[in-house]
Amino acid sequence: MKQGPVLRRTSLPSVLLMLLVLGGCGGKEPGATSITKGAFRLGCDEAILPVLQHEVREFTAVYTEAAVTLRPAGAREVIAEFAADSIETIICARELNKEERDALAAAKVSMQEYLVARSAVAVIAHGGVPVTQLRVGELDTIFSGGATRWPGKSRMMIELAVGGLNSSVNEVFRRTVLGGGGFDPAAKSFSSSAELISYVASTPGAVGILGLNWLGGIDPGAKVISLASSAMRPDSTYAPGEYYSPHPAYVYQGYYPVIAPVYVYTRNIEQDVSMGFIAFLTSAAGQKVFQNDGLVPATMPVRLVHLTSQQVN
Repeated sequence: MKQGPVLRRTSLPSVLLMLLVLGGCGGKEPGATSITKGAFRLGCDEAILPVLQHEVREFTAVYTEAAVTLRPAGAREVIAEFAADSIETIICARELNKEERDALAAAKVSMQEYLVARSAVAVIAHGGVPVTQLRVGELDTIFSGGATRWPGKSRMMIELAVGGLNSSVNEVFRRTVLGGGGFDPAAKSFSSSAELISYVASTPGAVGILGLNWLGGIDPGAKVISLASSAMRPDSTYAPGEYYSPHPAYVYQGYYPVIAPVYVYTRNIEQDVSMGFIAFLTSAAGQKVFQNDGLVPATMPVRLVHLTSQQVN
């Protein structure tokens, strides 16, 4: 397939990282913009908003003359603004899809792409839902509307909660779990993950999907559902179809079945503060923030501790 004018990279040039470590002044005139001084807007996929807020705090605490303004929205909306050149740098919890890449190629957009972390789509349910584990096939049936009640004596109604129209979570889930199909039309959509969590926690029978990063703020009235895929078998000592929680170790190893990459896309090629912030995201300090917030670092080594699916909640 013919590729559009996209320059794909997984890390920043070492000279830029070195400048960031050294302070990034580079001999510029006083008052000039540099990779550690100045301001820029970053279009931020709402699915990873909490960790990006944390990254901005860490970056600006070190580089006090830098300012990053986050523009949170659904992934499709953020990408549309990027395509329209109303914002130069964005971060999304999914890759650009073929339609988006083709549109950018047709517009002769030149951009750079950086994988900075790995996330996942988590499934949460009301505490009273009578299951703690689901197979991917069961998820498909539930979220497409093929099942309307939970098992058990209560026969509790299933109440579905999904992201908004522009949600990266929805797109990853539809591609991975629903085979590209649609959600049950009765599903309630939420543009805010915080609102979705509140709804699931307070609504008997509710089940919803959200970005892994939001589990740090999960309401006590909700619980995380472990998932299994018949295709997943880590090695010959495991039975196929083991259940795994969205723990970062299982995301890293690919055992959890609904994984989402986190990419930065930028039109900018100048060594200004936006490139300094991207360099920070890929540095040890920035990668540590991703790790501390429950995501998997993409550019730094990952140390694994032996776990079993029964040990992780």
